[in-house]
Amino acid sequence: MIPRYERCTCKECEVFAGIFGSAFWHGNVSPSMHYWLSKESTLTRLPMAAFPHIRKICKAGFIVDSNGNNKYLIHHERMALPTLYISGGRSLLVTPETSFLANKYMKLHQPGFRHERVVVEGFGHSDLLIGEESDKKVFPHILSHIRSAEGGNGAISAPGRKYTKEAALEWEDDPYEEYGGFDSWFSPLVVVLLFFFLFLMIVL
Repeated sequence: MIPRYERCTCKECEVFAGIFGSAFWHGNVSPSMHYWLSKESTLTRLPMAAFPHIRKICKAGFIVDSNGNNKYLIHHERMALPTLYISGGRSLLVTPETSFLANKYMKLHQPGFRHERVVVEGFGHSDLLIGEESDKKVFPHILSHIRSAEGGNGAISAPGRKYTKEAALEWEDDPYEEYGGFDSWFSPLVVVLLFFFLFLMIVL
């Protein structure tokens, strides 16, 4: 699962890539971070309890609860908040179109809030957060979004700024179509869930 032009002699890295796919580009991660991920983090002791749930999500094509029921997407009224979607432009695990679809979903169902999407070239998946240059290329987008939301700019109050249904349904304007179009087997909210699980595994 590690790309042919990347070779890693670390067995933990190969096992992780075999389970999840290539989560990051080694060139983006410092040697000390790679060592920590392989030898000291809890990633070497992955709990398997979440995998049946993830399997149900992948089979459904969108986020479902642990019993396979659609309890989230049908309640878009609960997601009344500004959102920011960040994808790696060189991802092997999750394609940038997933953030494109999630962004469109929120613009359609919560047009009164600001929804932004950023594709960071040269990054994959988890290296967006743990990469050596994430502080320069990724986190400024996150900080800008947080400041905007905290400053009261998350809601779009001006009539001219509100998203229209027609604009939200313009599915064909994604500049990252080379990643396979809309037949990707990862849905937008699967990406959110995977980021959440990755965050929990790194923190715990």
